[in-house]
Amino acid sequence: MSLYSKHSYKLSVKRARRRRRPRRATRSLRARSYGYRAGKSVKHMVGKAKLSEKLEALKKLIPTQNGEILKADQLFEETADYIVLLRTRVVILQKLIEFYGNSSENENAVS
Repeated sequence: MSLYSKHSYKLSVKRARRRRRPRRATRSLRARSYGYRAGKSVKHMVGKAKLSEKLEALKKLIPTQNGEILKADQLFEETADYIVLLRTRVVILQKLIEFYGNSSENENAVS
């Protein structure tokens, strides 16, 4: 082999070693049945638990009619409607403060 071919061979071997990824652990039977890699199923379940806790907290904040049970998409729609309602109330109260606040200040200034 020439010097150039030895050098290029060594570089190609180095690159091949760098590209090689470590082997993954074999999937457990439970992980295979759910379609998850070993170890990921636990993380997925923890993430699901956190999500369900957050949804439960949101359900407690949003008033419902007759304590009906809402699915996640319905809960998000109700939340959006409730936010709009609260914003509208804030605007109305601000307008009332402007209206009555100005008239009471004028009465105090005249007296």
